[in-house]
Amino acid sequence: MRKPVYNTIISLLILVILVSVIGIINTQISLKYETDNPKDCISRITGNNLCEFIKSLKIIIIICLLLTSGLISFRYKIIKD
Repeated sequence: MRKPVYNTIISLLILVILVSVIGIINTQISLKYETDNPKDCISRITGNNLCEFIKSLKIIIIICLLLTSGLISFRYKIIKD
């Protein structure tokens, strides 16, 4: 793999992590204002399960963190000049 491709992949993974964190914050705000009870997860407006969405975003963050740390750890074996 060439260095520019490697750097692009790392940058995209970091971007996905940042967007997912913002998505979790946004969904938590929706949980506060769009549900009747704080323990409810179903939005009154959209009907979506907000707790399931937060769980999915957390899984995406963990996968991207693992991929990023793996790519950084093995960068000398991955990058070919």
